[in-house]
Amino acid sequence: MEHFCRFCGALLKRWARRCYSCDARVQVSTPQTSANTSTSAPVPPPVVLSSRDTMLFQKLRPLSARRRKFEIIGGSLLVPAAVMLFAIYLGWDSLLGGLFGVVGGIVGGACLYMRHLCVKEKKALISTHVVQGMLEDSFELIEYDPCVTFVEEQLSVAQLRRWNSHSGNDFFRAKYKGITFSFSDVKLLQSSGRHTSTRLWGQWLILDLHKAILASLVLSELEGDGLFGGLFDRRTRATIKQEALSETFTAITESPEVVSQVLTPEFMEHLLATRRSFSQDERHLFFGGEQAHFGRNSGRDFFEPCCNVEDIPAVRERIQKEIDAIKEILDGFLLIAGLFQGVDNILAPIINSEGERQ
Repeated sequence: MEHFCRFCGALLKRWARRCYSCDARVQVSTPQTSANTSTSAPVPPPVVLSSRDTMLFQKLRPLSARRRKFEIIGGSLLVPAAVMLFAIYLGWDSLLGGLFGVVGGIVGGACLYMRHLCVKEKKALISTHVVQGMLEDSFELIEYDPCVTFVEEQLSVAQLRRWNSHSGNDFFRAKYKGITFSFSDVKLLQSSGRHTSTRLWGQWLILDLHKAILASLVLSELEGDGLFGGLFDRRTRATIKQEALSETFTAITESPEVVSQVLTPEFMEHLLATRRSFSQDERHLFFGGEQAHFGRNSGRDFFEPCCNVEDIPAVRERIQKEIDAIKEILDGFLLIAGLFQGVDNILAPIINSEGERQ
């Protein structure tokens, strides 16, 4: 009997403790070894859907079935077709084999494309009927577009090198506790010839500060020679006084004094706490001008549709956890005195049109 993750719908391996797709902890039953202890496990109550979720479920379930059907047919045709074409390439003379290889490849490719359309349609339904409403409940939502991401100019400001193309989705702009911010899933790619590697895959936030920071600063857990550049080509690394942070973060700045002013004790404690909750996710922070950037290399996207949607409340529970993770990041930035509260100790003075300080 197959089992699926109730949070993301991925197929679970037997006796799995965590879902390989969303890393959620799953309940796994173990066989009873004694007749005296062989009591049946309590059956969870059936999931009760609201009328709105019932309508959504009725639209999603056939899409899941069609997706799986196209996936099975496409895979079963593409593999033998590829074998046939490879054999002919090596010198096997068979008109029938070549015909099967070509037709099987075309039909198999068409099936996988139809599978992609099913996933895209599911994404649109989840985004419209679930994600947007939950974002409106959690933030003052300004705009939301599940199909777009940041433009290259917005991301390149953060002084992260070694990527030359990017993709992403689920862009939204909102307000939270007085902060105006933008969010998107992002994948930064480095292409060289036929080889493409992923530099960062995860979440990216851009926060609008109330005033401009006096000097730019990079704090990053990402590793690699020549990784940080552009503005910081001729800058030096700065010292982080917190030993636990200095072991994982690299600090590069134009003014070393900014490090201690940005890394307040409260913010450092937050970074250490989220280091544990984010597990092995790497973070890249940039402070410059009137913006702060936060990139999280989590290896997955937020707000994505499940492969097998059977439990809409579980989908909502997973999405709420992802929204809570965004709030946790924003609450951390609020711990830096002066970033959003008008304190001038790390903020550049504002110059009016006559050149006078305000």
